[in-house]
Amino acid sequence: MKKFFWNLFIFSVLGTALLSGCRGGQPTEHKEGNIEIARFEKVLFDTPVDQMRERLTDFRNQYPSPLLNIYPDNADFMAQLQGFIADSIMQRIYTISQQHYDNLSWLEEELTKALKKAAKEDADISMEHFATFVSGFFDYSQRILADRDSKSLLVSIDQYAVGHMEQYNYFGLPMFIVTLSDSAYLASDIMGEIARQYIASPEESQITMLDRMVMEGKVLYFLDVVMPKKADHLKIRYTPEQLEWCQRNEGMIWAYFIQHNLLYEKDFNRYHNFVDDAPKTNAFKDSSPRTTDYIGWQIVRNYMKNNKCSMKELFENTNSQSILQASQYKP
Repeated sequence: MKKFFWNLFIFSVLGTALLSGCRGGQPTEHKEGNIEIARFEKVLFDTPVDQMRERLTDFRNQYPSPLLNIYPDNADFMAQLQGFIADSIMQRIYTISQQHYDNLSWLEEELTKALKKAAKEDADISMEHFATFVSGFFDYSQRILADRDSKSLLVSIDQYAVGHMEQYNYFGLPMFIVTLSDSAYLASDIMGEIARQYIASPEESQITMLDRMVMEGKVLYFLDVVMPKKADHLKIRYTPEQLEWCQRNEGMIWAYFIQHNLLYEKDFNRYHNFVDDAPKTNAFKDSSPRTTDYIGWQIVRNYMKNNKCSMKELFENTNSQSILQASQYKP
């Protein structure tokens, strides 16, 4: 198997090509205000070689963006691009991805509804340009990227078909991530990434574990509001069993945080185990991962229940201590 070069190339050079207004390179009629997802991978893999330069030039001219890095007039770029497209592994990954995600109208509809709800909560929340691409063996944690300024979002769609790619050894991902690489998590993952673009954060050097808890709790509460019918375990990227474990052990988790003086800890090394994606939280036996996310969610839910606060005010409030106190959270 070739070295994992092409995935790095496609992300660094092409990967943040965020396009709007076309699918597979062809304009498609949509109702005004509805989300339309551009299929950048289809453009790359379905465009004849002799038309690629013209097609990329059209994209670059039609969709100017600080995130659009396409150089059709650069011979080295075009040669590397052709190598990426011709790579047999990438062709197979593209084929499998399209077998599962050839039509994304269901996702466009779900995102349209959720974004309309979000705009009613806060008129500033907006994301207009959506695109998918295939990244190959890329960092799973960056499977969705968003940029608030250009209102653009990119989805590495193949990362949601990993479970069907055993012949590629699941991209080298551990099984606990492979089980979550499913279309059921796609819409809520996208909306969660949009929310993160609008949530104010304290200075990085001053961030405590409580700050991280509350910020992620805001994301999950946002999903409560804009995707009210979405199952809770999908919002938090759990299996149903993992969510049930947190529900049963909420008091124990909170007590552990208090007893070990973790809430106001700034040293990430002391608490990363409660934040990281992992099969479990090592401090607890047979536990769920990211227990801070679950507790932060309950704090923010209580805060919004007990206080008159808009979504915009919630997102802009960086005083996690005041949110905790006003939430009256007592598991």
